[in-house]
Amino acid sequence: MEHKIALGFEMKCMSNMITGFIGEELTKAGFDEITVTHGWILGFLCRHNDEVVFQKDIETRFGMPRSTVANIMKQFEQKGYITRQSDEKDTRLKRVVATEKGKKVHEDTIKCIDHVNELLEDGISDEEKKAFTSMIDKMTANMKRRGFEG
Repeated sequence: MEHKIALGFEMKCMSNMITGFIGEELTKAGFDEITVTHGWILGFLCRHNDEVVFQKDIETRFGMPRSTVANIMKQFEQKGYITRQSDEKDTRLKRVVATEKGKKVHEDTIKCIDHVNELLEDGISDEEKKAFTSMIDKMTANMKRRGFEG
């Protein structure tokens, strides 16, 4: 019987491995309070700091439930990584903005993540990276076509 390759399973296993490795590297660097997901969200906020970002944007980008993102935003606010500011057009909405402290933590953690990416991508050509990205884009489109946004 031929073994069928289950891409979703392979991706999940690799995701767990990467998450664990990044977590270990962050802990070694003294960032034991930062989870990998926290790092990605903080990075998103720092890269989009000149734009209007709401909690809903984070939920959509990371495919995370509202309650999870709300808890992360609360932790970030308590640690001084973000502020929430009333939107000029709709005061019911709160913009999420990275603080200087949040930006500094992001800069420091990105060095660890860059190191992990270098190790992960060792021996993989630009052409292979493009092919991988293309495949991921197609899989994402397949999920979205079926109504799953995350």
